[in-house]
Amino acid sequence: MLKLQFKDQRQPAVWLVESVTNIGSGAKNQIVINESGIEEVHARISKQGDALYLSDAGTLAGTFVNGNKISQNFQLRAGDSIRIGKVELDIVDPKSGAAKPVAATAPRADWSIMAISGELKGKSIPIRGSLVFGRSTTCDIVINDAHMSRRHAEISLKDGILRLVDLKSSNGTCVNGKNIGEQVLKPGDRIGFDQVTFLVAGPSSATVELPTEDADDITVFRAAEIPRRPPQPAAKPVAAATPKPSPAMDARVSAAPATSKLPLLIIVGVVLLIVAGVAGFMLSS
Repeated sequence: MLKLQFKDQRQPAVWLVESVTNIGSGAKNQIVINESGIEEVHARISKQGDALYLSDAGTLAGTFVNGNKISQNFQLRAGDSIRIGKVELDIVDPKSGAAKPVAATAPRADWSIMAISGELKGKSIPIRGSLVFGRSTTCDIVINDAHMSRRHAEISLKDGILRLVDLKSSNGTCVNGKNIGEQVLKPGDRIGFDQVTFLVAGPSSATVELPTEDADDITVFRAAEIPRRPPQPAAKPVAAATPKPSPAMDARVSAAPATSKLPLLIIVGVVLLIVAGVAGFMLSS
């Protein structure tokens, strides 16, 4: 897919996707060039299949390609240079790199988006400055879809931050499946416009800009420290309590000595009887 790019960058480049793209000074043209020597409808680019043909609209000044005046159905190719009046335009192919360098010092594009679905599938678009998505041919990235607004969304790169803004479109702009109004993008994000999806590619060092807040509006929550129990002194061993004897136990304890003295009393009794017997015998003799 080819683009028509102004050599002096006065207007954004236009993707040549419509069946007819009119060029002239009239406001109804898809590409309006308000310059002396350019007629209301000066030239026309027709798309037939994958081929593009340029025709002059019968003007007095004429239309030129690569310095040669053309008339009808001149087939355009990437790298061709068109001159209408004093304005020069280039036919460029972003994919093949056939575009002529705008400036020798053009910065390297660290950010790009690649279409992974829809009519632009497989197209990689470098991001420098800002680009507008939309259905209108005056947009930088033309998406010919009924769900697209004429000027649908804008993507811009400034100070290393890539930002996407929805331009109050009818059907909205999505990033990673969520509708957004404005969002800072990071590598790997997916931009969605109905059936068309772009994958964002960028430097690995890219960071997301965080929203700034007033210091008074920031509340810092800290986890409260859990009080620790002071160490407890080691408990002294408690002596086992001696159970208080019950009355029944007292009776058993008291009766035990009496029982233990009974054999002694019997022996004493026997000894006394023997002594008494011996004494009686001696007295009788």
